[in-house]
Amino acid sequence: MTATAASDAPVRKRRKWLRRTVIAVAAVLVLALAGLAGAGWYFSNELLRPDHSADEYPFQVEAVADGTVTLPRDEEDGETEKPGTWGLSWEDGQALIGDIVDEDDDSVTRTVEGVLSGDLAEGEMVRVDTYAYRGDPSVIGVDFEEVQVPTELGDAPAWLMPAENDTWVIGVHGRNASREETLRSAEVYHALGYPVLSITYRNDEGAPASENGLLSLGEYESADVLSAIDYALANGASDVILHGISMGGSTVAMAARKIEDQSLIRGIVFDSPCLDWDSTLDLQAANRNVIDPITWAAKRIVEARADISMQNLDQRNFADEFGMPVLLFVDTADKTVDHLPTLEFAEELDPGLATVVESASGHTATWNEDPARYAAELEAYLASLS
Repeated sequence: MTATAASDAPVRKRRKWLRRTVIAVAAVLVLALAGLAGAGWYFSNELLRPDHSADEYPFQVEAVADGTVTLPRDEEDGETEKPGTWGLSWEDGQALIGDIVDEDDDSVTRTVEGVLSGDLAEGEMVRVDTYAYRGDPSVIGVDFEEVQVPTELGDAPAWLMPAENDTWVIGVHGRNASREETLRSAEVYHALGYPVLSITYRNDEGAPASENGLLSLGEYESADVLSAIDYALANGASDVILHGISMGGSTVAMAARKIEDQSLIRGIVFDSPCLDWDSTLDLQAANRNVIDPITWAAKRIVEARADISMQNLDQRNFADEFGMPVLLFVDTADKTVDHLPTLEFAEELDPGLATVVESASGHTATWNEDPARYAAELEAYLASLS
């Protein structure tokens, strides 16, 4: 071996080691990116795929007697002991429960304000329901018609609750929810003489599916709200009030921005609305202990799969486009939707347009916390529109 060859040996070893190191690092990076993409895809599925699976009933009724029901304490989330008025649902029934009248370390006893359907009995598996009412509008004592709203994807079923006012209310439920979610407010509107059109939209049960079968967080669902406005105008409405719950808030906000003649929207009521999906996904990720890189990847995948822009769905960026009075029911204990952008959106509106009503009972639970206050705030808002 020559002196030159001997001196080259360490260099070749270093190069060989460097190549192996680069290959190893590249392999780790590829695996990490693949894992990141996979986790992001899973997270995006959780958000975008419609889910109409059966409800779960985690609590067993301990006793029913003298207009009361006794339930076990919920040590994890406190569902059974939350103050206010709530639905109590079981597989074939629904009741309304109210004040706590007795409690101990293991159970709470609450008033039963009414059994709307089925038989409430000891041993029944139940859940505490934000929806006060389950079923069609007959459960709130309101006559209604099942109508079909023509949309660009086909006819979508809706409940029409006729009344004498020529301003109609269009009720828009939240993500993976149903028209039943709108019945709490519909009861108030109808009692004040407003016709209510409670709609379904793409990917709802019984409604047409979107072409990709995915939710779009209000971006394209808004077209179905615009179709509902057209239906109302064609059937006697002079203008409308949009009432959006949760993702329904995002949906009616997009409809208000897209409508050609915004004067047709007399007002908007937001109930625990999602007015910024970016921060809401951060909140949801934090609730699930998802690390930031996965959250970031999930957002990008969501945007690509649903063909949407998080920035465009942040209504704070477009507050100057809203020229109608807005009522916002905001729950500061909301663990589903980030409520802070809603408060910031209200501040960005022109002076005098926003009325904010705060509660602290959880997502879409302002009515449940105090139904009488909810009704009074809604009535005052409607009076201000006259």
